[in-house]
Amino acid sequence: MNGEGFDGMLSCMISQLSGKTPLDRYRCFETLDVDEARDIVARHFCNHRLELASADARFDACQNRVAGRHLSLNYLRYGADVSIDPGELADFYLIQIPIAGTAEVANGHQYVSSDTRTATLLNPDRHTKMQWHAGCEQVLLQIERAFVRQIAVRMAGTELGPIRFNAKLDLTQPELARWSRRLRGLFKGAEAGEIISNKNDRCQDLLEEMLVASLLDSQPNTVSPMLGRTSSGATPAIVKRATEMICERFQEDISLLDISSHSGTTPRNLQLLFKREFGRSPFQYLQSIRLAYARHLLISGSDSLTIAEVADMSGHRHFGRFSVAYRRCFDETPRETRRYHKFR
Repeated sequence: MNGEGFDGMLSCMISQLSGKTPLDRYRCFETLDVDEARDIVARHFCNHRLELASADARFDACQNRVAGRHLSLNYLRYGADVSIDPGELADFYLIQIPIAGTAEVANGHQYVSSDTRTATLLNPDRHTKMQWHAGCEQVLLQIERAFVRQIAVRMAGTELGPIRFNAKLDLTQPELARWSRRLRGLFKGAEAGEIISNKNDRCQDLLEEMLVASLLDSQPNTVSPMLGRTSSGATPAIVKRATEMICERFQEDISLLDISSHSGTTPRNLQLLFKREFGRSPFQYLQSIRLAYARHLLISGSDSLTIAEVADMSGHRHFGRFSVAYRRCFDETPRETRRYHKFR
């Protein structure tokens, strides 16, 4: 999407909604009092420090909010230049998309200058500090941390280490532009009163699952190495049984005969089916899962684990062969991955 098209999409975030601001029908508060704004926002997010950059600045805060089952949609402004220090969010991820103005955001060791083309994603287990400049208005997506983990585990097919994202969302990138259009659709539907509720509604669950799943697919994160597996069209039931077993037991010592027996076929036939579906043998598929999981552990920031422990936890019993295979797959050593690609 070109810049003009993206800017137009952002302007629609307000202009196509009924009301002066996004979610105008779901007004939480509008105030000129800093303490009142801090207290009300804290009820919806978490306790935080909120300070004016200048004592004579014109403070004009407003929040609109509607909550679904596992996420909430928000509009927020402060009017003046403010510093915000929530520390660690703990229980939720927070995506902030400026629709006007700019902000500076630090999440852990990641620092982002945010504007209408560059949003931010705050990881809940990393300390956050922000500076919203005068005139900054943002739409916010708050997602329960447990819900993100639930979707990620279902997508990866295995238990996972810490789930962290790159804090910088480049909304001009095609995949994230498509994701932001989905989010805009939720805002429009909520504004029209057609979607978003906290009731036990399967349609609502599906909307929220789709939004989180597409975020995990679109934005670099510690689960990304586990999400790159594809198959061609309708996968045969034999192959599905085999891949399910591999994903469930890749940390164990399993053989080709174990996999083929579980799948209800011969080793030779299983090899032919895997070659057709994935262009690789069952053992090569198993190895790719093990290496992807090792990379997940390394970029998750699990500093308490040694490289040898990462190898063992991902199903590799020979450290030397693990290091060679890892370097061949990712063109870097496990230590280099930990040093340069860790989401901190």
